[in-house]
Amino acid sequence: MQSAQAYARDAAQVWVERKLHELAGWPRDGGPDSMARALAVLVDDWTVECRELAFASTQCHLLAQRDPSYLAAIDAWRDLWAGFWAEIGARAGLAHYAAPTSYVFEATAQFHLIRWNRMIDRAALDEFCSGWGLWLSGSLAAEGPWRRHAREIALTSAPELPAQNGLAEAIAEGAADVVEEAGIAALTHRAVAARAGVTLGVVSYNFRTSADLVRAAFDAIYRRVTQPKAEADTDRAGDTAGWAEPLVAWLDFPSQPRRLAAMEELMLAVARDSDLRDFGPQLRYLRGRSSRVQLATLLGVNAPISPLDAALYSTMVSGQRRALIERPAAEIQASLDQTEALIGTLRSA
Repeated sequence: MQSAQAYARDAAQVWVERKLHELAGWPRDGGPDSMARALAVLVDDWTVECRELAFASTQCHLLAQRDPSYLAAIDAWRDLWAGFWAEIGARAGLAHYAAPTSYVFEATAQFHLIRWNRMIDRAALDEFCSGWGLWLSGSLAAEGPWRRHAREIALTSAPELPAQNGLAEAIAEGAADVVEEAGIAALTHRAVAARAGVTLGVVSYNFRTSADLVRAAFDAIYRRVTQPKAEADTDRAGDTAGWAEPLVAWLDFPSQPRRLAAMEELMLAVARDSDLRDFGPQLRYLRGRSSRVQLATLLGVNAPISPLDAALYSTMVSGQRRALIERPAAEIQASLDQTEALIGTLRSA
């Protein structure tokens, strides 16, 4: 596996060098708009031209969070993307935003691996990246027609899950535990039954297919990741003041690497498994619902936050968490300061 990762990184390095050569004629004073348009093209090219390499990069992150021997491998991937976006940021005159854009690139590429509707996905990607360009300009972004259309489809086409009675919720929590502890490959009806303390027949009755189990596990893990405050309050009774601080959205992620890895494994499963295809729109176009509250806290409750703004914030934070798991505290703090400065430009605007 280590040799396969080395091969994938070498191939990715070739791709990076080719793209930098193609970008040699960067428009003078292109600024945020040029960087945003390049971001859209590069996300699409990476996930279409180099789909298996993109999967390998994501897989390396997962391996590194479960096996310390892969930490050096994931650092090599991080160095590759950091150098790539540092060069692009310099060409755009936005070197100070290279790292946040790198976070957005990696997280967006992960979502773009989920294939749903090529036309809608590509058009919505352009709108998403144009929104990032507005953020780099210090402005919030309105949702465009393609993303709005995709979001409406996602809202109305969510796969129907079994009725969430108390027993079904306990089984979903058991499924989440299995994925967090042993990975998506271990998610079977028998394993979930053992974890939830119920019979195999009960699990099979409530969640008939493997796809049902994946959806249930994702829902449970998503709640755990997006509601850390309730868990923290049980350990620090009465100590809630800190959760109103501007950096609250980022501060908790070093404490839950397995949970975040489980989220990535489930998204990877949706990207690879055609049986989970109908779950794709919900992952791609409904993200940001919980992050919207965090962004409102950072910007002020009266800020005109659009669904696109919430998705941009969610994506940036996801990419940042992914890049900083197991990194030194000083590096994490420097990254938090950098992204807080970006949010500060939106706040002042």
